[in-house]
Amino acid sequence: QAVSAPAGGGAAMLVPSEAQEGPGGAAAEPEAGGLAPPLAGAGVGGAAPAPGGTDAGQMGKGRAASPWTQAGLIAAVVLTGCANNISKQVAAKPLSRYTYMLGLASAIAYIPLYGAVLLALLRSGAVPKYQLDFVWRARRGLPYLVFFVVAALGDTLGDTIGMICTPYVSGPVHSLLSNCTPMFIAVLSMLFLRKRYSLMQCFGLLGVFVAVVFGVLPSFRHGSSASTRPFFALVLGASCIFNAISFVVKELLFARYSVWKEETVGSVDDRGGAGLNVFIVNTHAALFQLPLTLLVIPLNQALGQTHGENIFSFMREATRCVFTSSSGSCGEESIGEQWAGLCVAVYVAFNIIWNICVLLSVKYTGALATFVALKAIFPISTLLFVYVDWPLLGPTELSVLVWVSLIIMLPSIAIYQWASSRQSARAARHPSLATCCWPLGARERRSSGDAAELLR
Repeated sequence: QAVSAPAGGGAAMLVPSEAQEGPGGAAAEPEAGGLAPPLAGAGVGGAAPAPGGTDAGQMGKGRAASPWTQAGLIAAVVLTGCANNISKQVAAKPLSRYTYMLGLASAIAYIPLYGAVLLALLRSGAVPKYQLDFVWRARRGLPYLVFFVVAALGDTLGDTIGMICTPYVSGPVHSLLSNCTPMFIAVLSMLFLRKRYSLMQCFGLLGVFVAVVFGVLPSFRHGSSASTRPFFALVLGASCIFNAISFVVKELLFARYSVWKEETVGSVDDRGGAGLNVFIVNTHAALFQLPLTLLVIPLNQALGQTHGENIFSFMREATRCVFTSSSGSCGEESIGEQWAGLCVAVYVAFNIIWNICVLLSVKYTGALATFVALKAIFPISTLLFVYVDWPLLGPTELSVLVWVSLIIMLPSIAIYQWASSRQSARAARHPSLATCCWPLGARERRSSGDAAELLR
């Protein structure tokens, strides 16, 4: 249904799928679980999945790109995604207990970026202005603006907690734990959006869960390792539920927009396509996420980053850490504190470039190719973490169980992807063919023709 780009601690990143027309996940009609939950996310702390409620018209299909251009865009997604992951872990070394600043810097950077793009689209007429009316004026019970704020709050909590945990969780385990998000999404989607997942999809998600458990086990077996602390690994995995909540709320918004557009605009103006424009959602997510990121500063205190200081003193020291290079500005645990500001800037730059590459890849190579590229980031970045001596970070020691988890993860993703396409195909033929935990809940058909349909 959609491809998602985890933003790594910034504004929610939504990427439309070329493969689906119209909004998905309508709560009024049960829907087969599709490709939406992102597996093997490229990074935690901003894994903001894209609901399956966008259509190809939101970005506009690009002209047929040459094979070399397509290959270059796919490679750019993988390389910049790896750079995003690695630069975040490198920045955690000088920042130490002030990694909250990575999330704050990303939230600040995305407002002018997405705002400028949205303004250009509005001025050109590519995005109809009535979509802004939906955000700011429309309501059904509660104003829809409240739903945008709730979605932004979910992303903010997930992103901020992920950034705070970064110094205490190794890069590969950090990426591995992001896969808790699709499991939370599946549960919440079944409960609130009436999504239906086949038995094989459930097996794929179960494989992902087993892979995550194997990857995190070494930190518990040794009590506490230099690279991953069990407490922060647990907090990081649990924080994915906030990103999942954001996903479900956005899915609901896309469905509500479709109904609102039909009631208020109808077919008079089809410039906006069938769904809410991706930059409308991205811009408002960034707009609300910045003040919310400031409001959740006390999370640093709750997770023991302030060392008994009040939050005002903590933020003053965090700002000094980023903008000065004086001795002791980032604390005793800091490594290379004079590079803190530069590391933050490099991370934000890679994060922005990565998100742009993902958008261009979806437009010119398609959603499926981009999905595969995003899934390749996790294993490739793991190899880079282990075998490259990165500045300030060095090579990352990795337990054999993490390699086992990687071996389990990749086929689980393939199984889930294949099962999702089959479930969507069954739903397209007839909704009754795509039951929850299919084929266990498949209805018996009286005619031989219907029986043949069930076996296809």
